[in-house]
Amino acid sequence: MIISAVPREVLGIVWGDVAKLMYKSVETSNGKYNIDDLYHGLNNGQYVLWVIMDGKETIAGITTSIISYPGRKAMAMDWIGGTRMREWLPMAMETLSEYSRKNGCSHLEGYGRKAWGRWLSKYGWKPEYIAYRMEL
Repeated sequence: MIISAVPREVLGIVWGDVAKLMYKSVETSNGKYNIDDLYHGLNNGQYVLWVIMDGKETIAGITTSIISYPGRKAMAMDWIGGTRMREWLPMAMETLSEYSRKNGCSHLEGYGRKAWGRWLSKYGWKPEYIAYRMEL
């Protein structure tokens, strides 16, 4: 099993498989984003796409972005989709942590449903805040 960043020049080659894996994740945005928005964000450099491969099979995808705050720099894990997370998450945490350190980031951050806490707490992640929304 390997994890690798996907150069923008080859995004079109892997996108069909990745889009199927990322669709459910993007749908949790309740209409704020759709799968085409994710593709455009990847294509214009807003996000970096990471794929997890088992042989020739793409089993997961992760998008990341670098955020420069006034006092710190962070790498955000914006979208995650796929299967067999128990198998690849340790490798992904190691690879993404190393990549973020090399890019001058002080921390990783991510956004998602409460259930992510069960997976990420094993790696030292802690909840930072709760977001609220009211439909109009």
